Amino acid sequence: MAAKYYSFKIDREEGKILKDGSRPIVLVIRKKGQRKKIYLGISANDYISSNKEVKSQWNEEFQRYSTDGRKKDLHPDRDSNNKWLDEKSVQCADIVKEFEKNKTDWTLSQFEQALLNKSKKSGIEAYFIQFIEKLDVAGRYGNKKCYEQALDLLQKFDSSFGKRIFNEIDLKYVKRFSEFLAGRGCVGNTQKYYIKTLRSLMNKAIKDGECSAVNYPFGKDGYSIAALAQETEKRYLPKEYIEMMKTAELKTYPLKWSRNLFLFSYYAQGMSVVDMAALTEKNIVVGEGGSRYIVYRRQKTESKNTRFIRIKITENLQSLLDWAKKDKTRIDEYLLPIVSIDGYEGQKLYTHIKDRYKRYNKHLKSLGDELKFEGIRLSSYQSRHSYAMRLKNSGIPEDVISEALGHKDLMTTKTYLDSFQNNEIDKANEVL
Repeated sequence: MAAKYYSFKIDREEGKILKDGSRPIVLVIRKKGQRKKIYLGISANDYISSNKEVKSQWNEEFQRYSTDGRKKDLHPDRDSNNKWLDEKSVQCADIVKEFEKNKTDWTLSQFEQALLNKSKKSGIEAYFIQFIEKLDVAGRYGNKKCYEQALDLLQKFDSSFGKRIFNEIDLKYVKRFSEFLAGRGCVGNTQKYYIKTLRSLMNKAIKDGECSAVNYPFGKDGYSIAALAQETEKRYLPKEYIEMMKTAELKTYPLKWSRNLFLFSYYAQGMSVVDMAALTEKNIVVGEGGSRYIVYRRQKTESKNTRFIRIKITENLQSLLDWAKKDKTRIDEYLLPIVSIDGYEGQKLYTHIKDRYKRYNKHLKSLGDELKFEGIRLSSYQSRHSYAMRLKNSGIPEDVISEALGHKDLMTTKTYLDSFQNNEIDKANEVL
């Protein structure tokens, strides 16, 4: 019986706990008293409760993720992971049958190599899951969420997605997926978001040698993602509104908190809330002449090649840093009072920051109402747009604006600034 040679286990060896506290799931191959572990790129939580009972997301008896009636503590991807493990089990059984058919006295290394070769023939769903796990281990939770959402929609669109190999994802397939998204009410920009994710995954798979470029659905004469883009209204605050915000006498803490964070972002070259939340004392450096700078990399585009952004700490920024230092909700290691619970790391920290981000936008809306910003629903992204437009109106060259915003190329900045042109045209029309 083929299954006697392999099993799926949770690795409880000492020192095998991952950064997020979970333990890896491994394929254990056994033959003639020897065993070999193959790490599968997925993991499960496994801990001992106060009454010394082991509570695990992994079911030892069935060698799969637990799917019992608990309302919490179950792995969020248990169903898709179990489906993937079922496919791995079939692959293992096929390998053993092939060895037996050819009367091969196989070794553990030969089994592992055969499994790797079979994985290359298998599909896109398995590659999706493995890549999502890599993002999780790397702490790139925003990207992880993006790929999880895309995978979920592809599974809803195609009931046979788990059996698909990469070469089946051709131009016709992508067009049908786009039609499916449109049928769910997804506008062009939302379709673009998910299809770009699919393209990105296929590009990675081609680079890894897991996918052939023969039926690649994108590129020249392929599916045009750019055609999905819809122009969205990008508002910025006029200079007088910024001044009104700076001098306003605000009565409640939430309004003061949201106002000061907005102004910090504005003075810090349109820094995002996620990047602001991560700032610590380590991000402050002293330059020549004693000037102090905030130095950071944008998390949205973070990679080995992402350049650092240097922001001189002006009087306005220092004033806001002084305010933040006195804020009782601020956790000591952080510069700003965004993270408000100590000890969070990894996924917990990411979720906490997203919750704070939602609260921030909620209070900004109230702030806009309080200051009677006519025709504007105040939100976090407007600090970045306001900063960019202030530079543009001051005659700052676009390449300098691009550098300040942390864009990878000038074309991104041109597109970004072009969205502001209607307001200038409106002003010009008034003199006719």
